[in-house]
Amino acid sequence: MQSTAVILVVAFAVVAVLAIVVVTLDARRVRLRLQAAMAETDATHAGVRRLLDDLPDAVLRLDHDGRVVSANARAAALTGRAEDALVGRSFLGMVGTDDQVDISDRWERINPRDGGDPRIEPMSSETGVFELLDAAGASHLVEATLHRPARYSLEAAPPGLIVLLRDVTDRERGTEALEAARRRFQLAFHSAPTGMALVRLSDNRIIDANQSLADMLDHSRRYLVGRSIRDITHPDDLRAAAAERARIELGIDDGYRIEQRYLRRDGDYIWAKTQVSVTEDDGVSFAITHIEDVTEQRRAVADLAHAATHDELTALPNRSALVARLDAVLASARVDEVAVLFLDLDNFKVVNDSLGHSVGDELLRHVASRFRSVMRDGDLLARFGGDEFVVFVDGTSRGDTDGDPDAPSALDPAKVARRLQRSVEDAVTIDGHELVVTTSIGYATNARLAMSADELLRNADAAMYLAKSGGRDRIEAFTDALRSSTMSSLQNANDLRRALSANEIVPYFQPIVDLRSGQVASYEVLVRWLHPERGLLGPGHFLPIAEASSLMAEIGELMLRDALAQLAHWRATGDPAGDRAVSVNLAAQQLGDPNFVAIVRDALGTSGIEADSLWFEITETALLTDVDAASAALRELRGLGVHLSVDDFGTGYSSLTYLKRFPVEAIKVDKSFVDGLGIEVDDSSIVDAVIRLGHSLGLTVIAEGVETPLQLAQLRELGADKGQGYLFGRPAPARLLSVGAGVSVES
Repeated sequence: MQSTAVILVVAFAVVAVLAIVVVTLDARRVRLRLQAAMAETDATHAGVRRLLDDLPDAVLRLDHDGRVVSANARAAALTGRAEDALVGRSFLGMVGTDDQVDISDRWERINPRDGGDPRIEPMSSETGVFELLDAAGASHLVEATLHRPARYSLEAAPPGLIVLLRDVTDRERGTEALEAARRRFQLAFHSAPTGMALVRLSDNRIIDANQSLADMLDHSRRYLVGRSIRDITHPDDLRAAAAERARIELGIDDGYRIEQRYLRRDGDYIWAKTQVSVTEDDGVSFAITHIEDVTEQRRAVADLAHAATHDELTALPNRSALVARLDAVLASARVDEVAVLFLDLDNFKVVNDSLGHSVGDELLRHVASRFRSVMRDGDLLARFGGDEFVVFVDGTSRGDTDGDPDAPSALDPAKVARRLQRSVEDAVTIDGHELVVTTSIGYATNARLAMSADELLRNADAAMYLAKSGGRDRIEAFTDALRSSTMSSLQNANDLRRALSANEIVPYFQPIVDLRSGQVASYEVLVRWLHPERGLLGPGHFLPIAEASSLMAEIGELMLRDALAQLAHWRATGDPAGDRAVSVNLAAQQLGDPNFVAIVRDALGTSGIEADSLWFEITETALLTDVDAASAALRELRGLGVHLSVDDFGTGYSSLTYLKRFPVEAIKVDKSFVDGLGIEVDDSSIVDAVIRLGHSLGLTVIAEGVETPLQLAQLRELGADKGQGYLFGRPAPARLLSVGAGVSVES
């Protein structure tokens, strides 16, 4: 019994031991499985953590109160806080003040605090853009998605939220900037003072147009939008811009500038400066087209260009236009293939001065029209100024003569000249005045290769002057003999300039005698040339050269200063000749000089001679050169106290008409009338009439060319006041005038 009990005890002990062993082994196995599970969980957690940290978005897990439970590395970086510093922090506290209410509303819709209606499942997520403030207070625009994890049951407590944050600051600000830029573009587009159109390149349709363009083309914006830009562009300009468009389509250029024409509603085209810039929006290419109306500017430029090359009065080409074309043709023309005709209207100045400039201008227009009517295609008519015209005959091209044997021939300028002369031979009536016009014509051809336009024009001009000197209304050709004469004149002009520099131009003095007392009243100063080879030359040998070379003003000023200096010298030495006046001839070129009165004033002041001792003698020809200018200049001279007389009276045109217009005090009867006194009845009558006329006008009458006692007696009998001529003394240099001798003529 006892042994049985022992056996049972042992058996129980063994079972207990075995049980303990089994339990221990099971516990170890459980522990190992638990450790393995925990290790696997940790690995999974670490993997998830790495996965969360590798996400480009910030991830925050919030509890039901909105506090951060966990956060990934991107969230820490975005908020500027360490992950452990984020845990327990209110998410709402990191949201910008203006967005907090919106976040709260979104939170409530996803995770109602009061549980909400158990029959309605709350929204699972909300997305929006909010302002997030980092630890430093810097603002970030973030796209936030608030996500509610799925409930395990309706009774389960709210699990909080998962918040995904993506920094979209650059994107949002770029979008805002883009929208602002678009708004600015639209504002600039529609308020631009120039026309603007937005054109789709794929089909050339106008997507938008501003009001300025609509006004420019006299259309509505509705009409323009949707229409092809090609419909309103001039066809020629479309072809001209084709190359530019091709460069854009190939991507070589991104814009171009061009001037082209656009069609208005009335059918007219305007010129516009067009600037095209290519842009792209949502993958679609557009051309931003600026269209500035330059029609008026182009018209003004064209008008200026026309004015620069055309005569305003006749609308004919002017000298510069003719010379440019002539030079171009001469560069390749053969010898005698080009001709130039120089035309000058005869006695035009008489018409201009007697009937007025308006009649003269109208006459020039009539003449230009008639000349133009007989011009051949390819030739050119130009006005050089005044009453001078030039015709350029281009023989490099042949024109149709229409069967007219007198029609201009390409190589016969004389025939062209005759046709031009005949075109103006019929009288023209202007303002009731019937006027007959004749013209003197000179012509020249390109007698050698590479001749310049200036040389050809000079040759034709020289031939025209030959026609003038031959009696007017003539046609003359430029010849070798005329060339030699022209060269001689040029040489003489150069010699005359040299003579002025070398003091070879000197004054001679001829007495003017008072016929009542027989005493010298004054001296006329006459110019002479002491030529080193040809000896003493009278004015007839060189004054025509001086006039052609524009040297008359210089010679006249020299004589004025020398005469006043000589008078001052006589006075300084006590010579009685110093008590007389001096008379100086005045040329037309001097009258036309705006500085002439100042020159006279200076000469008087320099010499110390009073103006009352100075007389100026002006020929009728000089007076009629420019009546208005002459009248103004003479009035200024009289204002200085200088005396004025008309030389060669009776030989000019319409002497009586102009005598009253000028402030003259004396007239000089021309020598041609004095020659016949006492012999020719007509001459005596003319001189008598001139003396009576002069006295009736209160003028002193001086007779020129008195050479015989008979002439002197006749002049005294007719009542002439003064006389001048070889009878009283020949012109002589001042040194040969005897001191105090003078000339006395007994009555």
